[in-house]
Amino acid sequence: MFIRKLSDVSAFVAVDFPDVVGKGNIRLAKKILQGGAKDLARSFSYSLACLGLQETGISAGISSPPENRKEALEGFVTEVTGWESGYTFQASKGVSKGEIDGLEDDSNDETLFLGAVLAAKTACPEARTAVTDIEDSSLLEAELKKVNVDLVVSESPFTAEADLLFVGKAMRVLEHEMVPNIQAKVVVPTTRLAVTTRGLAHCVAKEIVVLPDFITAAGHFMGGDVVSLMEPLVKETLDHPEGPVLGACYKAESFLSTWCPELPFGRPI
Repeated sequence: MFIRKLSDVSAFVAVDFPDVVGKGNIRLAKKILQGGAKDLARSFSYSLACLGLQETGISAGISSPPENRKEALEGFVTEVTGWESGYTFQASKGVSKGEIDGLEDDSNDETLFLGAVLAAKTACPEARTAVTDIEDSSLLEAELKKVNVDLVVSESPFTAEADLLFVGKAMRVLEHEMVPNIQAKVVVPTTRLAVTTRGLAHCVAKEIVVLPDFITAAGHFMGGDVVSLMEPLVKETLDHPEGPVLGACYKAESFLSTWCPELPFGRPI
């Protein structure tokens, strides 16, 4: 993992592996921290590895006050385009689609939620109800309707009774203190790193299935193949003796070991 800083704008790109093309996201705020970007880059790397792609995860951060964001974005695009690195980014926090022309991937949120719902139904075919902390749940609800799952409206999604809990409001939103009150059978992240490490451990102890976010949130990378790719990926890791998250980690690391001199230190959990 290394940080590549830009010279003409207060920005950086966290890169997991050198000398390969990369995919990830870009965020903009008054202050974007490198630590979170490194964690996200590792998550993207594991997604790509699970899909058998010899590419690196990346995560870009632009620190800029609101009044200077246009100039900051333009400066970022100009400089990174000149790198000839083959990096593409999903517009994330503080960045809108179309603002990083030439560097933006062709992903869409419909594919993201389609993949998450497919993962959820693979893990829990009998599911009939779901709840979420996502503020705009329209796309999620549309996909759930296609598989006859009702989205329960609740102001307290982490205590509501439902078969599925979709978490995606923010990174590390599901903490261990919340777990005793969770009623869902399966937790399905739609945002990377949505569940803390201790949150995961407490879910495992309570026998709540937590699906790996670097798979459930990887519909962006699957595109038109999301239907054929998501179900086998979830099935392969679901019954792993150490749980689906570690099972998915082992799958990613098995592929990484075929082309990386050594495995990276630290997993995206």
